[in-house]
Amino acid sequence: MKKIYMLGMYFQKLYNNDYIVGCKTQTYIRTGGIALKEISVGVIAGTPVDSKMGVDFLRARGIEAKAYPVSSSPQEQSRLQILSPKELSNEVALIVRRAKGRGASAVMVYCNSLSAAVDMDVISRREDIMVVTPLDVYRNIAGEYEILGVMAANNQSCAGIERTIQGVNPGCDVVGIGVLPLVQAIESQKSAGDIADDFLLENVMGFYEKIGAQAVILGCTHFSYIKSEVEKISNVKVIDPSQAMCDMIVAGRK
Repeated sequence: MKKIYMLGMYFQKLYNNDYIVGCKTQTYIRTGGIALKEISVGVIAGTPVDSKMGVDFLRARGIEAKAYPVSSSPQEQSRLQILSPKELSNEVALIVRRAKGRGASAVMVYCNSLSAAVDMDVISRREDIMVVTPLDVYRNIAGEYEILGVMAANNQSCAGIERTIQGVNPGCDVVGIGVLPLVQAIESQKSAGDIADDFLLENVMGFYEKIGAQAVILGCTHFSYIKSEVEKISNVKVIDPSQAMCDMIVAGRK
């Protein structure tokens, strides 16, 4: 496929004189240089709450999206990831197929722990559709750091993020904590400020600063909800993969 870059946009030639036209905020498919149609993204996440968060994030940037939650609650999703990974993988594959059948041209997995529990690359190849996950973002930035903190929903997610980063940069120390109750607090719609106080996030970030972490990954997409509070209480860089995933979808490559 040929790409031509101009004025901050790209024109990627496909077949039959079709083009994908993209920029940082919006992506279109232009057929025969005449009709424009917005690209559609299937957002797969662990619960209805983070699925909606992913959809809202993309729509705010001009990209049409539809939610496909895998479970009804954080507890159910965590149990599936840890105790029934094969069942979970089969369910995700079916959802990807369903999203593609409903017109999705790409899938964004808006869930770190789900991305760590299921081999999304295998599903992407099998279903012949682009699947972007937070792990793709971490793989791209892994070489930039020597010590990284991770706040995740569960320890399986921490392990998956660590495996991804050290697969690229074996010398990087990854120090993670799994905090499912923090996810539950966000789903209960408590204020971000109250959550920061209740979970002693100032102490958590103080610990990461003390051990020399160069950045802390918000290893759960729910945690975008508290990002601004975390940034207020610490000078340690906070990494939220959401925008980078969006940019990958727009660019059509990881």
